[in-house]
Amino acid sequence: MSETVQAVDVAIVGAGIAGLVAARELAAAGCGVVVLEKSRGVGGRMATRRIGQAVCDHGAQFFTVRGRAFGGIVTEAHGAGSVRQWCDGFSRATANGSGMLPPGDGHPRWRGASGMTDLPKHLAATLAAGPASLRCNTKVASIGIRDGRARLALDDGAVIDAAGAILTAPVPQALDLMAAGGMMAPGAAAIDGDALRKLSAIDYDPCFALMLVLARPSRVPPPGGIQFEAEGPANGPIAWLADNQQKGISPVPALSIHATAAFSRQHFDSPPDEVAALLVAAAAPWLDGPPETAIVERSLHRWKFSHPTMIVSEPLVAASTKPPIVCCGDAFAGPKVEGAASSGLAAARWIERVLRGGAES
Repeated sequence: MSETVQAVDVAIVGAGIAGLVAARELAAAGCGVVVLEKSRGVGGRMATRRIGQAVCDHGAQFFTVRGRAFGGIVTEAHGAGSVRQWCDGFSRATANGSGMLPPGDGHPRWRGASGMTDLPKHLAATLAAGPASLRCNTKVASIGIRDGRARLALDDGAVIDAAGAILTAPVPQALDLMAAGGMMAPGAAAIDGDALRKLSAIDYDPCFALMLVLARPSRVPPPGGIQFEAEGPANGPIAWLADNQQKGISPVPALSIHATAAFSRQHFDSPPDEVAALLVAAAAPWLDGPPETAIVERSLHRWKFSHPTMIVSEPLVAASTKPPIVCCGDAFAGPKVEGAASSGLAAARWIERVLRGGAES
């Protein structure tokens, strides 16, 4: 039985902000692009979840704008009604609520109009106008090289044959895909040695995200977000606390709680109910009443690759130049949402230049 093969100019693994920005840039340059996303929707860690009537952002909580390129994307999305400014800063506190400092450093924090997935959804919608396709619920099993082209094998047995590829998945996952495709085998068409050293050094902290639907409004001060002090012996398990109703995305009271990296590493394999109970206890000062009456419903999400523990100084790392296969995302050049978007843009411009016969670096 012959395999199903789709030929494209560029295959992009991951429909988070980096992958979608890269796809838009390449489509605008006239490249045929396919974006492959294993989840059922776009956004990656720009994630929003509904729990009954409540709406909770449980990945990235906001984004800022510092550069012109990302600023243009945000201005466009704002004009389309997809994003809104939330505030100019957040309260700060120790884990027990002492030492609260007022919000505000004057720099705008942005959010999706109805959740953080709105910006990636806006970008995905604009792909329909160009030579790009988006395939969700599509898992890539391996990435290799054959006859000078990138070969992506999918879980369903199909194959994507591409002149180049952009990998926006967390770097350990990208390395696993390349290993499965034979790119690390001795004597094979392999990953560049310097690139492998850089990529192998990248690791991520995990993060628990606990979402609580509340019976009454929370005690979180306006504008609805608290950033906790750096981890240390005086602090508890919470790094971030957001009131999604004050934020403007949930019609009913609901909190999003992000655990610290240390807590998440320590309890990564603990029973979910145990993790949730510890985080609820730490969040009790911001609940209106005892947890047993204040909380209507709860949901715990575990992010394995939440925050890169180091940032590569370059906006991308080329695993191969013949064919061009490049890794990018929030572990490159600048963290968080804008960093990931800028990295995706740089990867798209680099790969388009290589495919057109330009410089390879």
